[in-house]
Amino acid sequence: MKKLALYWQILIAFALSVLFGLFFSDHVHLVAWMGDVFIKSLKMIIIPLIFTSIVSGIANVGSGDNLGRLGIKTIGYYLSTSTVALCIGLVVVNIFKPGVGADLGFANQVEGLGVAKESFGSTLMNIVPDNLFVAMVENQMLSIIFFAILMGFFITKTKEKSQKILLVFFDSLFELIMKITLFVIRFTPYGIFGIVAKQIAENNDLGELFSRLGLFMLVVILGLFIHAFIVL
Repeated sequence: MKKLALYWQILIAFALSVLFGLFFSDHVHLVAWMGDVFIKSLKMIIIPLIFTSIVSGIANVGSGDNLGRLGIKTIGYYLSTSTVALCIGLVVVNIFKPGVGADLGFANQVEGLGVAKESFGSTLMNIVPDNLFVAMVENQMLSIIFFAILMGFFITKTKEKSQKILLVFFDSLFELIMKITLFVIRFTPYGIFGIVAKQIAENNDLGELFSRLGLFMLVVILGLFIHAFIVL
């Protein structure tokens, strides 16, 4: 018997989680843990995945000249596509106004917003980590990416013997982390089930929730379709 594709498993889990949250809200604690474990697992692998992929990717580019040309092309492509995406998002959001007037219960104050007030110079200074392991513990992604780029670049500057050893090591480590990532992704339907069931059980106005989130999803899909049509 052919196994269902992952996206079908996710859709089925989503539908079942809505029903579970509606009709078995008193027992939602029995499944909520699956969502918590899934989120923790994603957080567990994100830093190793980013770090090893950047180091392995840059180290395999080759010389510094190749890296420079690739970097310029990548930055140019990123800036152009990001600008197009930003313009599309502003236009679509201002036309449909998804989420306006909705109260989804997210009233908790977000911590760390003061970081956004830092100057550009301070942000650049903070990219350089005082301690790489502290940066990993505190999820300082810019610092981690900066060190990964440095490591990948200077691997290409080591002796041939050392370079081969390091390339094999980081390629193998990246392959290992990818295996773990794919293993975690296989449990996405269970994570979705736990997360959605908990949110449904805790939300009082489901009609408002679904109408606003439905409009939001349609706007996101429309924006992605327009962006893909223009860029591709």
